[in-house]
Amino acid sequence: MRCILRLSEFFAGLLVISSLLLFGGSAHEDKSGPTPAQGASKQKAKKVYTNEDLKSLKDTTRVNQPPATSGPQKAGRNPAGIEGYRDLAGHDREYWQKRIRPLNNQLQTLDSQIAAQQAKYDRLNAASGVKLSRSGKLRASSSDTRAQVANRIDDLRQKRTEVLKSKQDLEEEARKAQALPEWLR
Repeated sequence: MRCILRLSEFFAGLLVISSLLLFGGSAHEDKSGPTPAQGASKQKAKKVYTNEDLKSLKDTTRVNQPPATSGPQKAGRNPAGIEGYRDLAGHDREYWQKRIRPLNNQLQTLDSQIAAQQAKYDRLNAASGVKLSRSGKLRASSSDTRAQVANRIDDLRQKRTEVLKSKQDLEEEARKAQALPEWLR
């Protein structure tokens, strides 16, 4: 009898363990969600591209893109690159630099002339250019007066403004023609 009792206890325990294993454990474990190992397997695996994959992608046909050029490009010659680029009117870098170079030179010349005249203006005082004669009368000398230098400075600044305006007009024209900005530097 004792033996039957032990065997029945053994089978009951075996039944409980097998049911737990069969139905996946308790309700508490079901609500907790997937474990990190289960979550990683359920997520979509990310594709790692190898060099062979990338080479095979070159041979595919792309949608809404021109076909790829065949054969390798020669070193130093890339006609589709920035060296071969032209604006809407067909002009290249040389054209725009030839047009802007004289304006830049004029601006540099005018800036140096303005600086020289400003230095001369700063040296002169209100009494310079005026001489006192023996008879006691004031007389203007033939050298530059402060007012003459100030007029020259104003004229040079006006010329500089005109040249700067023409440079800005050229830059705007280049922008509208879709010329590259570095062509004007």
